[in-house]
Amino acid sequence: MFRKNIIHLLIVSFVTLIFSCPNVSAAEAGKGWPVFKGAWFAIKYPPGFTVKPGQKSRTSAHGYDSAFFISPDQQVEFYVFSPQWNGKPEIAAASVNEIVISKDVKTKNTITITQATVKDKNNNYLRSWLDREDKLSNTRLVFGIKYKDKVSYQKYRPDYLIFKSSLRQFAD
Repeated sequence: MFRKNIIHLLIVSFVTLIFSCPNVSAAEAGKGWPVFKGAWFAIKYPPGFTVKPGQKSRTSAHGYDSAFFISPDQQVEFYVFSPQWNGKPEIAAASVNEIVISKDVKTKNTITITQATVKDKNNNYLRSWLDREDKLSNTRLVFGIKYKDKVSYQKYRPDYLIFKSSLRQFAD
């Protein structure tokens, strides 16, 4: 029962995280943060985080469509997938070593939004993501967060909100 309550709390916290916004603007809150430039986006990330580029861009000779941002203490990892056009993000599915805790899919007209949380079978981490796919405009945007436990999630939650709100997408 206790474990179910913890998992429920993490899911509710993640949903709140997705739909809440920091009280200050991203530009103000992320002031002094480094900027990662992908092929079709730029995003600010917290100082001290390590950047690991993800997928090479399919539509640009230079840059990446996704990237991972790892905290100095290795307790949390942020993710963004923002290609020029739709594509397949590397995190928007559970692996064979993960258990789906929650998954919510909503479709309105041509837009499908998927929110999901999975946990490692060995209880080493949880991962949550928000995947927004628009079939009409053929675009996709995915944000994700991987965290060791509730404490690390809460510690980095404000940074994750700033990270998400700092995204700038480019067009051709």
